[in-house]
Amino acid sequence: MNKPKAEKKAKSAFSRMEVSNRIFYAVMLIFPIAQFLVFYVGVNINSISLAFREYQFDEGGAYTFAGLQNFRNLFRNLFTMNYAPTLLKNSLILYFCGLCVGVPLALFFSYYIYKKSPCSKIFRVILFLPSIISSIVMVIIFRYFAERAVPELVRIFFGKEIPGLLENSETIFGTLIFYNLFINFGGNVLLYTGAMAAIDESCVEAAKLDGAGYFREFFFITIPQIFPTIATFLVVGMAGIFVNEMNLYAFFGPDAETAVSTIGYMLFRDTLEGTVSNYPYLSAFGLFLTVVSLPLVIGVKVGLDRVSRAILD
Repeated sequence: MNKPKAEKKAKSAFSRMEVSNRIFYAVMLIFPIAQFLVFYVGVNINSISLAFREYQFDEGGAYTFAGLQNFRNLFRNLFTMNYAPTLLKNSLILYFCGLCVGVPLALFFSYYIYKKSPCSKIFRVILFLPSIISSIVMVIIFRYFAERAVPELVRIFFGKEIPGLLENSETIFGTLIFYNLFINFGGNVLLYTGAMAAIDESCVEAAKLDGAGYFREFFFITIPQIFPTIATFLVVGMAGIFVNEMNLYAFFGPDAETAVSTIGYMLFRDTLEGTVSNYPYLSAFGLFLTVVSLPLVIGVKVGLDRVSRAILD
């Protein structure tokens, strides 16, 4: 007779706990959902609608519906602008340098720090410093290094006079690529190291018992275990191909040369320096880039998810 009552009490307590948990989850989700709706959906709805409008000066300075006129102007300009291929090429070079150079180096340095090798704590601090110092300060320091320190060191050790690395047309783009790899290096290392710290020690110990050295452990234990984190970085990098301005505005303001500019820099500069009449055209350009990049990002994410499942299984 007492057993059914006990079961009812247990079910009642479980239901109350479940209701409390759901209320807690709902309350905790209010802020991120509101932030998403306001700062993403709201902003993008305005941007999308702006792409189909034009600014009329003769109607009291108001936006009116323009249909696909902004997109017609965009496609016409894309085929007539002689610098469009240069912007695209620079954006792709920046991405693939980060992918082929930045990611492997960050993984190797992260593994070095994760294994608590000599001077690993010092390296952690040095590599992370650029991430916490103001970007303008870092640009000033790097500009002084590239423009004065490097030419002076070359003169002292090799007896040659060379121009500053940012003044020479042959070295400026490579110097900017190097700076961007360096400035993003510390944050990547920190996140990769955090992911490696979460690896189950039993897997590492089993690998050591099987005679695995550092290299085999790195490639067959560490990389597979943190592959979801690597995949996230790859997807985010793919999504940022057309918006990465390569810190050009911090170096040159609105006066960066076309030869080193990227699509992201052009959009950033034109938006910052433009007028209300330019915003519809820029919104159409941004929407076009979204349409182009979205399938690429989704395809890369789906492919990496399959690879991640295959590795973890």
